[in-house]
Amino acid sequence: MLQEEVSHPIQRPVLGLLTRTVVRSPVVRSIIPARVRHRNRNDVVFVYDDAIVIKEVLGGERIAKDPFRGISLGEVIEKRDFDSPILAAKIWGLRREPKVPQFPGHLWDPRSHTYRSQSPVETKPEPFHDNEIPPQILVLSLVSRILVFLFAYHDVHGRVHFLSNTWRLPAQAELIEELGRHLAVDPRSRAMAVGAHQNRVTIYTLKSMDQIKKEVQKPEGLDAKEFKPILEERHTEVDGAILKVEFLHPSKGDEHRVILLLVVAMGMKTRLVRFEWDCRSGLSELERKPNQALPDSERMPLLLIPLTYGTSFALVCEHHITVYRDILTGNARGETGQLEHYEPREEPSGSTTPPIWTQWARPMRSTERVQPAIDNIYLCREDGVVRYIDIGEDSTPMMASYHEAGILKANLSGAFATLDLGNESNDLLVAAGEMGDGGMWYFKPRKALDLVGTFRNWTPLRDITAARVRSPISDLVGMDSQPFERTEHLFACSGRGPRHSVLTEVRTGTEAVKLGLPVDLGELAAQGILNMWAMPDQSNTGIYLMISHPADTDMIFLPSSSKLDPQAANKIEEFDLDIGTIAAGSTAEGYLIQVTSSSINAIAQDHGILPFSWKPGEASITTASFMTVRSRTTVLLTVLQKSNGFYLHQGHFGTRNGRIAFDELGELILLPSEASSASLHWIGNILVAFVGILNGTLQVYTAEPGSCFSLYVEYSFTDPDAICDSIAMLITDFQLLTDEVEEGYMVVCGFRNGLVETLWFDGGSQRKHKEYGSVFGMSIAMKAGNQRLLADLHAGGQRLSVCERLEIGTTDVQVTTDATRNSRAFVVCEQTLYTLEYLRGASRTNLGVVNKVWLTDPNSSSFQQGSLTCFTQANTSIPQGYSQFAAGSLFYLAGSSLVLADISSSPMTEMVPRRLPLVGTPTTILYSERLNSLVVLYTTVAIDTTGRSAAKRDRPERRALHPAVAIIKPETELLRPKQDGKDILNVLDATEVLLGENFLGLMEWFPTDGFKKYHLIVVHTQVEQSRSQDARSRLLFFKPIVKDVGEISLKPKIRLEHGAEIKAVASYGDSSLIYGCGDDIVLRMLDMNSKKKFKPMVKLTLRSPAIHISVDGTDIHVSTESHGHHVISVEDNRLIPKWADRTSRTGAHHLVIPHTSLVMVVDLECRVSGLWQPTKPQLDRTAPLLFEAVLPRSITRLCRITRPYWQNKHSKLIQVEGIIGTCEDGTIYQLSVLNEVSWRLLAFIQDMAMREPKICPYPSPRGHKPRIEALSVKERNLHIDGDILIRFLECEGKRLLSDMLGEPDWELFKHLIEGVFGGKVPDGDLVEVVLGWMRILLLPAI
Repeated sequence: MLQEEVSHPIQRPVLGLLTRTVVRSPVVRSIIPARVRHRNRNDVVFVYDDAIVIKEVLGGERIAKDPFRGISLGEVIEKRDFDSPILAAKIWGLRREPKVPQFPGHLWDPRSHTYRSQSPVETKPEPFHDNEIPPQILVLSLVSRILVFLFAYHDVHGRVHFLSNTWRLPAQAELIEELGRHLAVDPRSRAMAVGAHQNRVTIYTLKSMDQIKKEVQKPEGLDAKEFKPILEERHTEVDGAILKVEFLHPSKGDEHRVILLLVVAMGMKTRLVRFEWDCRSGLSELERKPNQALPDSERMPLLLIPLTYGTSFALVCEHHITVYRDILTGNARGETGQLEHYEPREEPSGSTTPPIWTQWARPMRSTERVQPAIDNIYLCREDGVVRYIDIGEDSTPMMASYHEAGILKANLSGAFATLDLGNESNDLLVAAGEMGDGGMWYFKPRKALDLVGTFRNWTPLRDITAARVRSPISDLVGMDSQPFERTEHLFACSGRGPRHSVLTEVRTGTEAVKLGLPVDLGELAAQGILNMWAMPDQSNTGIYLMISHPADTDMIFLPSSSKLDPQAANKIEEFDLDIGTIAAGSTAEGYLIQVTSSSINAIAQDHGILPFSWKPGEASITTASFMTVRSRTTVLLTVLQKSNGFYLHQGHFGTRNGRIAFDELGELILLPSEASSASLHWIGNILVAFVGILNGTLQVYTAEPGSCFSLYVEYSFTDPDAICDSIAMLITDFQLLTDEVEEGYMVVCGFRNGLVETLWFDGGSQRKHKEYGSVFGMSIAMKAGNQRLLADLHAGGQRLSVCERLEIGTTDVQVTTDATRNSRAFVVCEQTLYTLEYLRGASRTNLGVVNKVWLTDPNSSSFQQGSLTCFTQANTSIPQGYSQFAAGSLFYLAGSSLVLADISSSPMTEMVPRRLPLVGTPTTILYSERLNSLVVLYTTVAIDTTGRSAAKRDRPERRALHPAVAIIKPETELLRPKQDGKDILNVLDATEVLLGENFLGLMEWFPTDGFKKYHLIVVHTQVEQSRSQDARSRLLFFKPIVKDVGEISLKPKIRLEHGAEIKAVASYGDSSLIYGCGDDIVLRMLDMNSKKKFKPMVKLTLRSPAIHISVDGTDIHVSTESHGHHVISVEDNRLIPKWADRTSRTGAHHLVIPHTSLVMVVDLECRVSGLWQPTKPQLDRTAPLLFEAVLPRSITRLCRITRPYWQNKHSKLIQVEGIIGTCEDGTIYQLSVLNEVSWRLLAFIQDMAMREPKICPYPSPRGHKPRIEALSVKERNLHIDGDILIRFLECEGKRLLSDMLGEPDWELFKHLIEGVFGGKVPDGDLVEVVLGWMRILLLPAI
């Protein structure tokens, strides 16, 4: 349950607002192929609204057969600390040159960054050097009037970092000027221009890349202080609105000339404005040339394209393209070519105008491929149409080639580019969708575009609802009150048009992508499956899957083909399949091992080695674990049950006399009680065994290689009834206060009662100096760690301590270590798979990141994964790259369906949306608990093209809007919402809709006559009228009818017509409706005794229309269009204003927090405000403002959810939490209300973090605010930016906080901690305590 205030406070409280971003917008502003990390790294920069992400082009395993099959973009590093929107982005530096193969037939391999032959012989990739400046640098202009120059580089450990420098732009003369909106770089990277919306351009000269390398690249590393790219700056004014800014290529023989071209709207004319200078003389010789007027047909050019030959350029307009030449000789002469613009759209559009050209791209071409006098250009249109144009020099035809490349099936804006793969004849197009998915397309001449990758997009996000979907575990357990069932699912309306409109289930976690078709295990699953293990076939033809049932074992073989086709593995007769299996797996020596309660069996896949089998006599084996240590020796640990107790038994496998041998080590070790689990691990150079005992303890045994185990430590769990059924070991690096990094070992224990307890295991920790470190987690000081561990062993000290406890569920928890990531564990509870990871590089106060694993199907966006029966992981990869069984692949069994999936390697929480397709644009959604369904309003568009002549092809079509209602079960998997040309989701009869009617919103209504409660769906509509007619709207009442087959239809019951627009409706009392009709608030009561007719209206007139209405008890809350928030009460059948907002805000949405005095209000001016409801009448009838935050974007919807079950301790630290705010650009915020003491401590830390350049490297021009303790408690000071605090925690938070706390600050810090922890200073390291407290506060709620 969410913790809330139990009563309305009499005194106005001091509350703070904590915000953090839980889902970032997927909208990409631009895509720039650039080598900003290394000359051999084929990177692509994705520029978002306030962040950049560098991705690397990665190749598939079958690149020798098809160079584009399997191409993907892997994320390298992201940068999100600009704290300001990005206006424009460009690259400068050495020009990108195509990779030319040294031999014919060689292909560029983007995975190894080298050319490789189509023969099996592979070449070695060219190595890259540490701390090397790349050939290109990224330039960003920010809204905060800052130019950012940055590049990425690798340190000595292989980690990637950013190095940046800033340049302050001059102050704006006018508010709308926005200097930095235009950004252009000279083709030879000698100069750069920054333009405003109007009137001003600033020109810079830049240093050469050779000079920058000489200044920055030092033997000891990169000198960030010497990274200063700018040489000169000059401000220039132009009279008019600046439309385009570009540099032109110099002509041959005139390479020192720099030419800057502007397209400027001056009055009623558009002119070309040109600046020139000699780069050897600098900006002192800058000369402005006479303007040239453009024809009226080019008053608003869409694109300005500098051509590579001469000083030519092209202007792209809506219907034509004009190539201008000879601009240096006076007025440039233009040659126009028509662009065949209009084509019937594949899908109906919501726009009445034809689509426009939005972006261009120049593919990389070598001189061996094309003539140097030809420019190859791709033109991209907003509806996805792509044209390929060859533009020739003066002596050749203007358009040597012009044809359609294809349709990308995406809504596009400016994010379009071509990637350089060194291929000789084909291109790879990449585009990010604006209101739908983007992707990568393989383009072959005269062939259809082939989609090879997808970029998800869930914008625009219009409406959202929280749905309590029945979990599959409820049916299994038979209890609807299970705690894990109270977690809602979030569904949102997103997309536009018939192809991109979807209902998006907002899910965050870790994605696992299905590979191929599922396998139906049939009778094998019907027998009940306890566990399974995947073991590779050494002959490289597939994988053996051993499946353990309660009474026996089955073994099947999955061939490494494109289609999984299980086959019986009868050839392995040495395994005991007549009994259930306890443990199984493969070893580095190629052995396949099976352990049952009565035998240990091992076979070698090398048929020249005989198998091994051992039986324990009268004893039985209860649990087992084995692993291969670095000496390629496999050690086996088992627990034997004898008549006189339980014993630990150990040994190792080897080969002797042509057969597998098993050598026992030492005597049996008597255990204090029955063992519930056992797990072997290799730490440093020591073998460590963890044994869970039924008496609530964990015993740790250690042994050197070749020696027998001895008891190291016995640990008692906090809960004496806790039984540890599974154990996993994680390895992570955490930061010390010194310049050292310590490798930490974490023991993850899964209990039978649904708990997971994580323990720090300190024996054997490796301490590594920062300057030497470790490479990819492998310890350098192995020998020193071994000696340290042995010393700890002799000392007998306590080496286990609690890190954290997580309540995952209520039943047994199974944990295993990820075979490919030793910092991540898999957690299985309540038939659900999670990942648990402790991120590297932070302090010991790190909390584990728990992510649910979401299985997705690339062929079905609405795929609904089933409840997990069992899973296993492929722990090895099959060489030569022709198998789909990659290392780490998951075998996921749901019911009888076995799925192979590739799990994401990202340690961060990702958005993994599930999408239910629609045929129209969704606008409103609600979840009906009565129907256990989602009710959705959406609009389809039909286009009438009949009777159109060829002469009128460019005129807009006649469009018709058709509103519809869909009722969808949340667990439904929708593949085709349209069959035989008919929308199968619409439950509304077309006769119920008037011509020109548009559905605006809906609600559920449950009127009652005191004896019976009725269920109605209420839809409010608007009917389009001509300008001479008054507005018209309707209220439509439908009764849901549930049929025997589960289908739901709507039966019309009542219709109410009004003359003004109705934008919001809510239920009031037992049988009343409250709604906004124009500027009026109308209360209507249904007379249940008079044939269910409505009684006369009760009205109250406001200053602007109501756009959102909700009811809290007897209070009616109204957010208006332009006059803030109002609260109205009903007294004596009258509507009485109770109180109102003090601010005339452009309202968007509000959320009333039940049982509190708080109302959250958001508006279109990006503000989030907390209003306090006065309990006594105020003289001015206004509500005091408790807090206010200004966010980078406007929140348009608010809703409230409960947290995942394992975060139940979070609610004890927050005044009001679980508030979710969504924005149209797809961003989702998490809002939490803080009490005063929590706000003061977080504000103190935030203030110091904002002054630290590592956290906030790009401060606003106004600088930082005064120290927070010197400020009065003003509303805007009460906002805590959780994104800044998260960056603080991720960037060595303990070290930074310790360094920043001086003696005066330390006393204040302690005082603030006392307030948070109830007047007492907690024990332990105060910095670590506070950081742990912060991490809990900042946990994402979804």
